[in-house]
Amino acid sequence: MDLKNMPTVFHITHPKAGSQWVMQVLHECAPERFIQPESYAAHFYKKAIQPGMIYPTLYISRKQFYTVIDPQKIKNHRKPIAALFLRIHYLNWFRFRTLKKPYRIFVVVRDLRDTLISLYFSLKHSHPLINEGISQARFSLNEISEEEGLLYLMNTSIKDYHQLQLTWLEEPFLMKYEELIADENAGFQKIIDFCEIEVSKEHLGEIIARNSFRARSGRPQGSEDVSSHYRKGIAGDWRNHFTDRITREFKEQFGKTLIRFGYEKDLNW
Repeated sequence: MDLKNMPTVFHITHPKAGSQWVMQVLHECAPERFIQPESYAAHFYKKAIQPGMIYPTLYISRKQFYTVIDPQKIKNHRKPIAALFLRIHYLNWFRFRTLKKPYRIFVVVRDLRDTLISLYFSLKHSHPLINEGISQARFSLNEISEEEGLLYLMNTSIKDYHQLQLTWLEEPFLMKYEELIADENAGFQKIIDFCEIEVSKEHLGEIIARNSFRARSGRPQGSEDVSSHYRKGIAGDWRNHFTDRITREFKEQFGKTLIRFGYEKDLNW
């Protein structure tokens, strides 16, 4: 396959916004172009970007992205210091800034309220214990109440996800996770068309069906299993868990962001 004129695809997102689901669909649509993701986005940061390939699950801000691709798009940018990164980044800049290799960025975000709930149950029950941080989080969350656990995550991880979301607010192709689960076929078709990934509508439909919540979990959407990575598969579950205190503090910290992303019209929720 000739990748010279195919756009490099970058899937920007944050944890608990369907990143593994979207990644799997991308992989099955174009396995020959797929770059296997690595922890801490090492597949993006530590190796030269390969034009025409697909880079999934990048939990990075706009500034972090353009530092690698084209720092001239960042105000007051600074060049990286380490020699390794200088070599890699200069190659990337030459390809994407000087040669103007085409690329597509699509961003998937999720209502931070549901992100919080999904993160809580994942850390407490289902996320693989791949590092000491997750192991400690699981121990801690099982020692305190649900309200205390949600408040803790709201003031740590969700703050980080919130900042990441805001950097991409003006990105032309920004899709809500909620749009994807409401109409999987239409949502993924938009992504595929925008990214110019060659896959027939029929084959895409088969891939989507094979990776649906029901197919992966064995349960209909809304049927909960807290021990499963595919816990519930719906939007709006935060309403079943938010206390008055959580609601009040969430509005203070993130209420305006929910409005800016169109999740709410005002703070009266």
